[in-house]
Amino acid sequence: MKKYSAVFLILVVLFQLCGCSSSSSLPSIETITDTEESLPLEPTIADIETLKSWSFQYNEATNDYSVFFALLTDSEQYISADVNVDVRIVNDNDEEVYKETHSVSDGDFGYYSSQISETQYLANLRIPAASISSGTSANGKVYITVYKEYLLRFDEVYCEAFYCLPIKDVQLTVDSLPQEINVTGYDGRVESKIKIEEVQYTYDKFYTSQLEITVLGIKTYGGTDSDYDIISYKIYDSEGYVVDSGDLYLTDLSVNDKFKDDSIVVYDVVPGENYKIVFSECVW
Repeated sequence: MKKYSAVFLILVVLFQLCGCSSSSSLPSIETITDTEESLPLEPTIADIETLKSWSFQYNEATNDYSVFFALLTDSEQYISADVNVDVRIVNDNDEEVYKETHSVSDGDFGYYSSQISETQYLANLRIPAASISSGTSANGKVYITVYKEYLLRFDEVYCEAFYCLPIKDVQLTVDSLPQEINVTGYDGRVESKIKIEEVQYTYDKFYTSQLEITVLGIKTYGGTDSDYDIISYKIYDSEGYVVDSGDLYLTDLSVNDKFKDDSIVVYDVVPGENYKIVFSECVW
């Protein structure tokens, strides 16, 4: 009986101790939940659901390019994240002029707006102009793939590049300057002489792909009986094909008069091509 009495006393003591843990001096779990403010969790890379607003532009002030894109959660919240971005650029002549993997961090995100879209929170991935190879077309497509290890991966998307990709220069050469050319009349008599001293040119790469040629020189012989002096020209490509030809009409020149004629325009110029201009006497 004493053994059972001792056990009974022990049970009574334990019951009383357990009763103290739920006394009114300590709040219950339910009370704590009701009084604490629940803080919203910051979205993480695991919450990213959407890639949108990707675009590409040339920045003239800094001579570089921007690839923009936005990352959104399933609740359409714009967020930043550390991600990897594969970028490749292919121009309209199917030349791959750029391919590189970039790391984008939180510091690369900011608020941007344009005339055609409202302000958005976008990543701005910068590519130096010198990193993109010159090609034969200023237009093309920019392909981007955004991912982060096993946490995130979007399918490759693309946007257009309009009149902004680097273009190869063209070269124009002329043999043996200065060059003096006879101007003959219908009877074959030399009426005047024109000395070509210099040839200048400009190349419009992006919009018209045309070559504008300026010929500088001086009239060294002849009178002013004729209203104009005529000399001929032909322009050859690197394979020897004639791509343009014509005549220069130099009006009202007296002996020792200098001239600067800019009437030669060659259209549909091929980027990267080497051209040669040849002057000759006009044959009637």
